[in-house]
Formats: sequence, C-alpha cells, structure tokens
Amino acid sequence: MKRMLAAVVLLTALGVLAKLALKEPGLDRAERNRAHEANDARRQTAGDERKIEQTLVSRYSDPADRAFVASMLDKYRHTAVDIERTDGIRGLKLLAALDIEAIYLYEKHPREFCRLRDCLTDQAAADLLLNWREYFGLKRADETDRRLLIAEIARLGSRTRRIASRYPSALPLILADPAGVCDLIDHWSAEPAELADALAVLSLISLAPGSTDLRSAIRTFEHHGPIALAAFRLRGVEGFALVSLYGDVLESLGDSAPLDDALVLLRVNSDDVDEMLHTSGSEAVARILGRVLSAGLVAEVGGSAHALRLTVEYGATGERALISAGADAADVVYQDFADPTLRKQAVAALAEHGAEALAILDKYAADPDFREILRGYGPLVIPPIARSDPAPETLAFLRAKPNRSFGESLAQAALAIGGENGQATIRTIKADGIDRVAELEKSDVQFQEFLPLYDLIHLAAVTARGNAPTTGEVSWALVDAGFVIADVLSLATIQPEGVVAAEAARTELKAAAREATKAIGKDAIEASMKNAIDESAQIAGKSFVRQGAEASTERIAKWWSVRSAGGVYKLLHRLPEAIGKMGLDDAVKMGEPLCRKAGLRLTAWTPIRVFVAGVESSRAIPVRRGLKYVSAQCVQASVGLIGFKKMEEYLASRRADSRGP
Repeated sequence: MKRMLAAVVLLTALGVLAKLALKEPGLDRAERNRAHEANDARRQTAGDERKIEQTLVSRYSDPADRAFVASMLDKYRHTAVDIERTDGIRGLKLLAALDIEAIYLYEKHPREFCRLRDCLTDQAAADLLLNWREYFGLKRADETDRRLLIAEIARLGSRTRRIASRYPSALPLILADPAGVCDLIDHWSAEPAELADALAVLSLISLAPGSTDLRSAIRTFEHHGPIALAAFRLRGVEGFALVSLYGDVLESLGDSAPLDDALVLLRVNSDDVDEMLHTSGSEAVARILGRVLSAGLVAEVGGSAHALRLTVEYGATGERALISAGADAADVVYQDFADPTLRKQAVAALAEHGAEALAILDKYAADPDFREILRGYGPLVIPPIARSDPAPETLAFLRAKPNRSFGESLAQAALAIGGENGQATIRTIKADGIDRVAELEKSDVQFQEFLPLYDLIHLAAVTARGNAPTTGEVSWALVDAGFVIADVLSLATIQPEGVVAAEAARTELKAAAREATKAIGKDAIEASMKNAIDESAQIAGKSFVRQGAEASTERIAKWWSVRSAGGVYKLLHRLPEAIGKMGLDDAVKMGEPLCRKAGLRLTAWTPIRVFVAGVESSRAIPVRRGLKYVSAQCVQASVGLIGFKKMEEYLASRRADSRGP
C-alpha cells in the first residue's frame, strides 16, 4: 500500500514538471512586456504632466504668480490644469477662494463661474468670496438665490469690494445701499466701537421689504450721528427710533438736559409731541421740554402720556396739578373730562386739593350730578365729598376691629347713625348749594353749639329755608332731643351747672366723633384699597375664566405691576440697566412700536432654513444673545449667523424685485 501511494505521488510530480518544461516562453514575455508598457505610459504621463505644469508656471513672469500657480497645481492637479487652460490665473484665484464650490460651479454652471472669475480683479474680491464661501455652499441647491448673489457680487466696484472684504458681515447692507453704507463705514472707521454699534443698528433694520428703511436709518446717522449712537446705547433700537423721529428737538435741547431724561419725555408723550411739531416746530418743543426739566417735573411728565400737554395747555395751574396729584392727574383730566369747562375745573381742583381731588374726580367722573356741581362750583366741591366719601369704608373698617378705642367707638356710632357718603353729599350740593355743606367741614366747636336744643333749632332753620336736612343733621337733632329729655328727667334741671356740663359733653362728643372719623378714615381707605386689590384680582380671574384673556384684565394686571414698581417714569428710567440683559428678540419687540412709527421695519430673527447635501436644516441665533452680540458680529473678520440672516433678507427682496409688479 505504501509503495502504491509513493508511486502516485511520483507520477504526479513528474506530470507537473513536464508541463512546466513544455510551457511556451513567449507567453511570459508578453505579460512582462505589457507591464513594461504600462509603466512606461505612466512615466510618460507623469513626465507630460510635469512638463505641462512647468509650462503653465513658466507662462507667468511674476514670481508671486508662479508660486501661486505651482501651489494650486500641487493641490488640485488635473482640475487646476483644466481651469487654468480655460480661465487663466483668475480662474485659479476663484478656485482658491471657493474651493469645492468653485469646482461645482466650473462643472455645473460655467456661466456663473465666469461671472465670478471676471470680478476677481484684486485681492479684496478674493477675500470677499473666501469669507462667503460657506454661504455659497449652503446655496448650492438654490438656483435662484445663487444666481442673484453672483450677479450682485459681480457688479460691485473696487471701493465697495474693499470695504466688504474688510467687514464681510456688512455685505448685505452694502448690496442694499452701496454708497450710503460705504460712506457710513468710512466716517466711523477710525472709531471701531462706534462703527460696530452703527452697523448693529443697520443690521436690525429689515432688508426683506427693500432698502427704503435702511436708507432712512442711514439718513438719521448722517444728520444726528453722535446722538443716535448715544440713544441706541441707552435705550436700544427704541432710542434710535426716537432720534429718527425727534432728532431736531434733541439737537435744539443740546446739553441743557440729560439725554436719557429727554428720551423718556419724548417716549411717553410721543403723540402730543407730534401734534406740537405740526403746529409749532422743533425749537418750540425743545423750549417746552426745557421748562419741564428746569421745573423738576421729569418724573411727573415722564409718567403720563398726557402730562406734557397738561403743562402746555394750563401752564402754571397744570404744573401745580402734576406736583400735587402726580402723573395720574393728566390721565384723569384728558380721559375722564372732554368738556373744556369741566376739564378746566378738574385741573383747578387737582392743583388745589391734590390726591384728594384725584380720587374724587376719578370716582365720580361719569356721575351727571357730580359733573353738574363741578361745573358750577369748581374745586369747592372736592373737600365735602372727600370727607364723606370714605364713610362706608371707615364704618366697615371700625366694625371689623376687635378692640376699639373710645374715639373709634364714637366715630363708629356717629357714622352708623349719620349714614353719610359721597353720593349723598353730591345730591345735597346739587339740591341746596355749596353753602349747605360748608358747615359740615367745621371740626372746631362754635360757641352757639353749647346752647341747649342747638341741633333741633338748626334742623328747624334748615327746614324753614326750604332745604332738605341731611341724615346727619337729623341724627344729631335726635341726639340733642335725647339730651334735653335726659335733662328734664334728671336732677340736672335743679342744678344749672349740670345742664351746661351736659351740653358741653354733647358738643365735645360731636367734635370728637368728627375728628376720630377723619383720623381713622385714612387707615380705613388704605385697608379698603388692599381689599379692593385682592377683590379686583379675584374679579379679574373670574372674568378671565368667563370671557378668556380679555384686554381689560391684561391692562389691570399691567397697571398694577407698573404701579408696584414705582410708576412709568421709574421703569423707563431703569431701561438702560435692562437692555444689557435682554435677549435679541425681546430688545427688538420692545422697540417695534416706535420703529414702526418712524418708518423702520425690524428684522424678525427667525431661524435660517438651508439645504445641506439635499437635507433641510435650520440655524438659529442663540436665545440669550443680545444687542452686543450683533455689534460684535458686524465687525468680526468672518461671516456669522447675523450676516447670513441679512443676506437671506436681501436676496428675498431681490427675488421680489425680479418678479416685478
């Protein structure tokens, strides 16, 4: 068996050896020849490429150009050779600036490639394209926007290209208004901080509707540059809008007033200032504001939208009304009283009686009886109504107190039997005249009040004159009668001095009750106000559930929030502190009303939607970024989200223009 296996192996080996020995030698030689030919071809091609590259490089006499071409050939090889053959060194510069985006344009859109190539006349153009290379990549699939962008860049002059390459984020602004933006940059180029803020302001102006708003903002810088920048730094885009609206007024004021105070006054009284500018002029309005500032009425005039008008129309009386009653005086005068006579009487009442008049005028402004007596008697009606008006609240306050003093007990008894209130006093004045209630104001004890039966005699006299007695007069007459009856039934009739003492006690009781009522009334009103606030919150909540988020409920909530924070002026005066902490969206929304009035539409900082590799994605500015973020991006060496957003707006406006009417 072993011998048989050995024989098989031997025969197999002999067969393989014979086959190898009989193989044709020409076949191996052919394979070797083909390999040698392929190697020779590769060496020839490499040699040809080197010759081609050397030929291309040798075409340029400038050493810098030769070095540049050699570096591009080394990096891009065949692509660089093809581009140089068809587009020369400008084509290679475009390739260096746009990299793969240039290759895409060269292969897919040669006409657009040629337009960009032709605009590369200097290094500034190359730098500009280099800075916007990423954006070209984002627009690769957008045929319309890419063509528009290339066409717009191609038409830039050398000056605009130079400025755009230095401040690449400003390119959309430059495309929208080349001369205006370039002049502004040249003007502020020596002051980087000012230039950054100026470009930030322009970047906040929307380009989507066109360049009209941008040109308006540039004109504001041309006429009031330093004030416009200072106002923007103090109050954000709202401050810039105020300068756009009232720059001439601020220029006329000059250094006579702090800029922030002047901005607050103009902001709060904007509507009335517009009317004054139509009838007078900027210098006249500046003099009015100067008077307000010199009189120390900034807080009052800056706290109401009608306060400036009050000082203009009523002069010194209006100023006293603001000093006595505060900024709310103007709101009551102009919102509650349209009739000129009533309005004049209301101003006089506020000037004379201050907060007391403010409360009564606001409460009874819609009451026809009150309006009638105010028209006839003026400020005289305020004190008697104010004295009796808090009586119901005072009585409720006293009844709720667990431990009352002797004076408080007297006051409670007097109010309980008197039944006084503001409406009753108004009816009494209307029916019997102001003299009928004048004596109710007397808190001192007159000598005749010591006489027996004084209140009964007084009641008879009132009735004899044809006047209707008040509830209080009837009540005190009953008290008087009670004392007389007590005198008759007691030993006091035997001792005359006892009668005198009793009458003195009665009169002192009346005076003490009146004084206690006045003293307690203030505490009662404060307590009732607190309860009213709580009740109003509950009512507002019920209204919200019943009717939804109504405007009145929101207005009440805002009013109380502003009041709790110290009023409109104090909040606006602290705005510069808040501006630095605001996000970009909040800062823009706050300035929108005034900017709209100034004809400046602002950018909506929504996310940018782009296509990358056929997939839609969005890029958004971080929520917490504020105005400083915009200023920083406007002057940085590369293009960020601010620049991309502005370019999207500009291209949107150009698309609208290209469609035509």
